[in-house]
Amino acid sequence: MTRLLAAFILCISFLAASAQQRQIDSLSARLENTSNTKDRIDLLNDLAHAYYDYDSERGFEYASQAYDLATEARDNARRRRSLTLKGYYYYAKGNFSKALETYRESAAIEYARDDQAGYNNVLMGNTFRSMALYDSAEIYYARAIDLFREIKSERYVPFTLKNRVRLLLIKWQNDEAERILTDLLPIYQRNKNKNGLADTWFLMAEIAKNKGEYDRATQLVNQGCQTAEEVKDEFLQLNCLINTGNLRFRIGNYPEALKIYIQALGILKSKDMPLLVTQLYNHIGDVYRALDDNNVALRYYNEAIRIAKQINIPYEEAKILGNLANAYRTDGKLGEAEKAIQESMDIRTRLEDEHGLSLCYTSLGQIRLQQKNLSEAERYFNLALEIRKRLNNREGVSSSLFNLSLVFAARKDIQRTKEYQMEALEIENSIGNKFTMGFSNNRLAMLFTDLGDFATAEKHLRLGEKFANETKSKTLIMNNELNWSRFYEKKGNLKASLERYKRYNAIHDSIHNDIGAQRLAELQALYMMEKKDQEIAMLSKERQLQENEIQLQRSKINLQNFIIIAGIVGFVLLCVLGALHYGYTKRLQKANREITEQKEEIQSQSEELIDANQTIAEINRKLEGKIEERTQALSQAYKELDTFFYRSSHDFRRPLTTFLGLAEVAKVTVKDHNALELFEKVRDTAINLDKMLVKLQSISDVGSQQLVYKEVFIKDIFDTVCDSFRDEIHRRNIKTSVEFRVPDAFISYPAMVKIIIENLVENAIQFSSTEKPFIKLKAVQTAEYLTLEIQDNGQGIGKEFHEQIFDMYYRANERSKGNGLGLYIVKKAVEKLGGSISVSSVPLGGTTFTVMLPMEHQFQLS
Repeated sequence: MTRLLAAFILCISFLAASAQQRQIDSLSARLENTSNTKDRIDLLNDLAHAYYDYDSERGFEYASQAYDLATEARDNARRRRSLTLKGYYYYAKGNFSKALETYRESAAIEYARDDQAGYNNVLMGNTFRSMALYDSAEIYYARAIDLFREIKSERYVPFTLKNRVRLLLIKWQNDEAERILTDLLPIYQRNKNKNGLADTWFLMAEIAKNKGEYDRATQLVNQGCQTAEEVKDEFLQLNCLINTGNLRFRIGNYPEALKIYIQALGILKSKDMPLLVTQLYNHIGDVYRALDDNNVALRYYNEAIRIAKQINIPYEEAKILGNLANAYRTDGKLGEAEKAIQESMDIRTRLEDEHGLSLCYTSLGQIRLQQKNLSEAERYFNLALEIRKRLNNREGVSSSLFNLSLVFAARKDIQRTKEYQMEALEIENSIGNKFTMGFSNNRLAMLFTDLGDFATAEKHLRLGEKFANETKSKTLIMNNELNWSRFYEKKGNLKASLERYKRYNAIHDSIHNDIGAQRLAELQALYMMEKKDQEIAMLSKERQLQENEIQLQRSKINLQNFIIIAGIVGFVLLCVLGALHYGYTKRLQKANREITEQKEEIQSQSEELIDANQTIAEINRKLEGKIEERTQALSQAYKELDTFFYRSSHDFRRPLTTFLGLAEVAKVTVKDHNALELFEKVRDTAINLDKMLVKLQSISDVGSQQLVYKEVFIKDIFDTVCDSFRDEIHRRNIKTSVEFRVPDAFISYPAMVKIIIENLVENAIQFSSTEKPFIKLKAVQTAEYLTLEIQDNGQGIGKEFHEQIFDMYYRANERSKGNGLGLYIVKKAVEKLGGSISVSSVPLGGTTFTVMLPMEHQFQLS
């Protein structure tokens, strides 16, 4: 089914794109061969309208040319249309205030009760809707409807009503929206307007999804897609893809939903539709969050928020912030989650978006639940439940009841937990969404499994399995297999549990293989989107340059006019200046006398400043003496601290050595298995403590030792270090190699160089890859420096951590078992040797540390 849908969309996209290009070519040819001014204005406006879907900059150029030509010809009717098209450009770019200004300018050209005036009102309503000024939007939609009905324009009344339906859907007024669309269907059918029919079916499908009527929603989307195929309209094709993807997502078919969204993104690469791109990024983020890949989800959400802020669409921004908060919450980043949900709540409160506020309260309740603040969690879940009951959002009511059951489960109130879960299941059964019914039965099965009521648990597991097979949702089937495994494990039937767990793993791997197979298409679509953004930015700059050139020409004309006027005025001014000259000369003489007096006063003040500077210099000398005394005292204190640190480290290592020796003896003498495990843990702890003391001692050595220079043999040091980590290298199957191109003797301090290599190798081992891991040392002489590169193909380090990883006790990876001292010691040792260190790394792409040390030929061998 998915392949047929993809083939259908690709075929239609090609045909529609070809048809649109033919239309543009035809209009361009007619424009080139037409000299009639009115015809040229009409063709320029038609070209602007044709280009706006995929190249708004080019469309704006044509609309501007039409406006200039209509202004020159004093053709008000055509000037109104070109201004409306220019206003649409600003609307598409998110510059809503400029769009409203342009629409109003169009309406003010001349008073008329015609289609163009009504159309302007609709566009102003859409602009206010995007600005989340819903009352103003309603006013302009009402004005448009009254005008179209007055002039009996059957074409534009349905167009206006559909745009108002989009506003009603935002406000979650589903019943009124459905009533309007039901009345519109016969009009479109009577007029054989297939574009209008397809758009209406997609809007009705949205209402059906809001009501939880997924079978009906699927039927309506299929009708819309079939009509989109017949009319070959690209906007409808995108609607078909997005609606189909949403349905796949709502029934848990995440790989197929992702594939459809990526296809839609591929079509958008040649369009200039930032709103749709924002919505698609949000949908793709939802898929990855559902698959527990929050890192990828966060990247899509953040990009969607960036575009939403750029084009100023607060309603979409609030939705994305809510999803972003849920991704942070599932990652355990509760502070960031609460910050995002608060931003979303602020926007939704301002928009009076009750449905959105219910989602915010739900997210806050889930955060409080994770924080074990059960009373607050219950309060927020009840607030969400109250709104959802008022909006008749049955699916939302069921979700809120389930959330409340989790609160009572945490309180060990089993009876209340059962009551809420059973009430939620009853609502979902009445809705008839087999995916959510399967999901709820799985949840109940786990509850009864944990309570030891295996008969009831098995009944719900079988119902969950039935719905999973009927929906063919891999996600639902996978979760059901995992729940069966836990059920059999609780019953003690380990063989059946293992068999179910194997099935779970196979489906899990299949889902992620499907997702992986789509990554290339996804990356290609994202690359094309980025390329399109760059092209748009370049066109904007070119347009700005053209506007600057026009402004410059106007400035030159104004300057010429100014020069002519200035010449006339100048002669008059010369006469006036002659009269003023005498008075000015008198005032100048008086000013000279005052300046002489001021110079004498300044001289006196300068002498006073010299005396003050001498006093300050004396104070500075005394302060420098005190600073020198305190510096010497501080230096002595550092020496004493280093001595204490060095001796304490050695004293601590004696008992650790004894612990290690006892652990080794225990391996031979002790036979009890439990005792041997305890001795092994003692040995591991002692080894870790010993490593910590070695690093602390290295810090002391780096800070205090006097350097004794001699020839350093890099390869020998690297081999010695690798040998010291031999067991760990063999256990992880790490391949080591050395590339050595140093023709001259490298003169430095061997112990310090060993500290550098040892800590970098240890770091590479700790974060090594699980697939064909390697560590490579490359030593190359460049002029007066030795360049050491230690490269691995391990986990990598995010760019945002590169400046912090050399700080003491800093760990960029929460899973790190180190103490955060290794790279700090490396940097201190490099600086002690007069060198520098840098890092190049990509997450999951390996890391390369580059150390540059002076060759130091001037030192003699010891």
